Amino acid sequence: MEMVCLASAALFCYCAIEIILEFLLNKQLQINQRLSDLSEVKNETGVSSAGEEKKDRQLLRFIHISKKLKEEVSLSGIRLRPEEFIMIWFLLIFAPAMLLFAFAPNLIQCMGLFLIGLVVPPFFLKIAAAKQRSMFEAQLGDALMVLSNGLRAGFSFEQALENVSGDLADPIGGELNTIVRELKLGAELEQSFLIVADRMKSDDLKLLTTAVIIQQRVGGNLAEILDIISQTIRDRLTIKRTIKTLTAQGRITGQVIGALPVLLLLALSFANPEYISPLFSSLPGRFLLLLGGGMEIFGFLIINKIVDIKF
Repeated sequence: MEMVCLASAALFCYCAIEIILEFLLNKQLQINQRLSDLSEVKNETGVSSAGEEKKDRQLLRFIHISKKLKEEVSLSGIRLRPEEFIMIWFLLIFAPAMLLFAFAPNLIQCMGLFLIGLVVPPFFLKIAAAKQRSMFEAQLGDALMVLSNGLRAGFSFEQALENVSGDLADPIGGELNTIVRELKLGAELEQSFLIVADRMKSDDLKLLTTAVIIQQRVGGNLAEILDIISQTIRDRLTIKRTIKTLTAQGRITGQVIGALPVLLLLALSFANPEYISPLFSSLPGRFLLLLGGGMEIFGFLIINKIVDIKF
């Protein structure tokens, strides 16, 4: 009977999540799919209609989250739509904990599986997206060199950019191809570059955008400017890699300190549940658990702040 109830609850949760996501995401995802090339391009007047502004105000918070999630999923290379990722995420949060509770009703272990399902999917999604952004930064210097050579060969900036987008691999090839498509659809050069720069969180691409816009307004040798920017990017990458190497020990220490208490708690709950149960069954135990968790989080944040060097 207990298994039937749990299965019914799981099915109900699945259906409820599916209906909610379908209602909230379907219309926006259809618009994004059809108008992906124009999603960030202003209309000819540069002013949104009153109805669009009202809709943006009503759905501002949700659309912001949806766009961010869509960007992360797209950058990560996962072949899933955002709503599919959310569905799998919710299932990973609830299904393992419910199955464990059905066969071995241990609150600590169920909470551990719940937290793992809650944290692990977005953590790996963030890592995959960060890896793609790092690859983009590493490819940008070479892309500028190829772009500079194209300008010296007599191509216009748009033609050279199109050649570079076709020659280089993803992620920079795909992002530059997006810029080329938007330019062909009438978008402004500065806006198209800044959209990609914001999505990839690339200060170097913003620097390139500023240099190109200034060159178009006041003149100058764009090929030489691109060579200088390319060398600047290479120097910055060298410094960044050096800093990453020097701070590797501190970053690993922070990760170990953050993960060790949780792993130890799970191990003790499996090995000797009676030993660890006072932390959850008594008031002093709950207080110490909250205090220890807060101190662990505080220490983890402090270590990350120390090793996060801005330059």
